[in-house]
Amino acid sequence: MLRASLVATLVATVSLSAADPVPPTAAEVDALIDQAQNYILSQAQPNGTFMQGQKFLLGVTGLAAEALASAPKAIPATDPRLGKAIAFVNGFRQPDGGVYDPSEGLGNYNTSIALMLWTASGTGEPAAVSAAQNYIFGLQNQDPKNPSKGGMGYGSKGPGWEDLSNTSWAIAALRGSGVPSSDPRMQEALKFLERCQDLSSVNKLPWARDSGGAVYSPDESKADGSWNREAPKPGEKPPKLEPYGGMTYALISSYIVLDLKPEDPRVAAALGWVKANWTFDKNPGMVNSEKKPTADQQGLFYYYRVAAKTFEKMHAGPMELKDGRKVDWRRDLFDAISKRAKIEGDTAQWSNSQDRWAEGLPVLTTSYVLRSLKGLRASL
Repeated sequence: MLRASLVATLVATVSLSAADPVPPTAAEVDALIDQAQNYILSQAQPNGTFMQGQKFLLGVTGLAAEALASAPKAIPATDPRLGKAIAFVNGFRQPDGGVYDPSEGLGNYNTSIALMLWTASGTGEPAAVSAAQNYIFGLQNQDPKNPSKGGMGYGSKGPGWEDLSNTSWAIAALRGSGVPSSDPRMQEALKFLERCQDLSSVNKLPWARDSGGAVYSPDESKADGSWNREAPKPGEKPPKLEPYGGMTYALISSYIVLDLKPEDPRVAAALGWVKANWTFDKNPGMVNSEKKPTADQQGLFYYYRVAAKTFEKMHAGPMELKDGRKVDWRRDLFDAISKRAKIEGDTAQWSNSQDRWAEGLPVLTTSYVLRSLKGLRASL
């Protein structure tokens, strides 16, 4: 009887375990990291870039180099291919402290990437780091009457063009390079984040309806819709902005980087949106239409990067969704990444047929995936 009881207990335990989500193994993730790094390094050009004759050379090279230099399985700065990439990025340092191509603009975007690269590779000179930090803060919207106050944009337009994506890059770069979250300018950035969240307790703009998700800027979704900042006329319907996955994870990761806790109402509301829209097969919230039947694939690989960054920063593991399902973000994200890989020999690359936000460039999308995999690996 004792033996039969023991067998029954073991069977029950095995059945219960089989129902729980199981993350990928470290070996599985390591193998794909190696293949992604091999692909990016195979694209190294004599001038230090990772592409030939294409726009966004500085940004893509910076992102690729930062992904390679990041732990785990970091490529050292002494590797000639990475060293040349860092030198290429450094060649765009400007007298105002920014790191950008004057003919292209994108000052905040590229300077933030450069700061992140210097931090990951340990190559940032103190004077250059300080100058880059001051440059980014110099682009911060200071207009008290503007809903984008506290935010940062690409840097190529004046105040009023700030957005959550660029602000999240800036916050990550500034915090990673030593700026404390208590800095008043970081606290202003935090207030900007709140005005990008669909949460009326912190966002008093007329479109906030309490889904908890986030949009691209205080007056534009990028998923669907925008609104005029002027007060609606009598009888007009209130504006509606749709949150989407990429921006919601950018919001959460920025909140966490600014030292908010998962139980903070702002973070909890955003996580509620994530759990209600759980998927890695699309960028949830992006609105398909007759003219754009696959719009939900736009920004997919950026979505992977910010999702992995978010969960890594939160030290997240398995979770329960609103419908009661148990999921493990590492398993679901790894499976989504794996099935989209183009593997050739010892290399793996990714690209998006929906080329919005330059995701048709394989080096860019593979860099996003590599950082996703490294965040995933760090959480195992």
